[in-house]
Amino acid sequence: MELSLSILCGIIVTVMTIFNGQLSDYFGIFLSTVLIHLTGFLTLCIIMKVKRKQIRFRSHLPILYYTGGMIGVLTVLFNVMTVNALGVALLTALGLLGQMITSLILEQNGWLGSLQRKMNPLKLMSLGIVVLGIGVMIL
Repeated sequence: MELSLSILCGIIVTVMTIFNGQLSDYFGIFLSTVLIHLTGFLTLCIIMKVKRKQIRFRSHLPILYYTGGMIGVLTVLFNVMTVNALGVALLTALGLLGQMITSLILEQNGWLGSLQRKMNPLKLMSLGIVVLGIGVMIL
């Protein structure tokens, strides 16, 4: 189930990136980012209403836990700024490379509450293959 949802997430993110880039052609980078997040917020409100869920903030959580929204805005903003210049495939590949490098570093050190997993030669080799593939895409 998790593998299927991960693949579906990748499909959705790719389609979203295309639509977001097209929206930015009409409204510009910053207004389109606002519109993207506003429609996302409204969609989530509808889903929560249908599922009868309520928003409950917890004051004892570290403020860092609430920064995902800011990171999401930056992600969309950077995607909108680069998708038309790079194309969806290269943008996605470079984004995945950034995710892969960051996740390997975080897991190696157990940072940000991630499960600590040691680096091994196979992980480094897979990273090298990804970098090689991106190099081929750029050519």
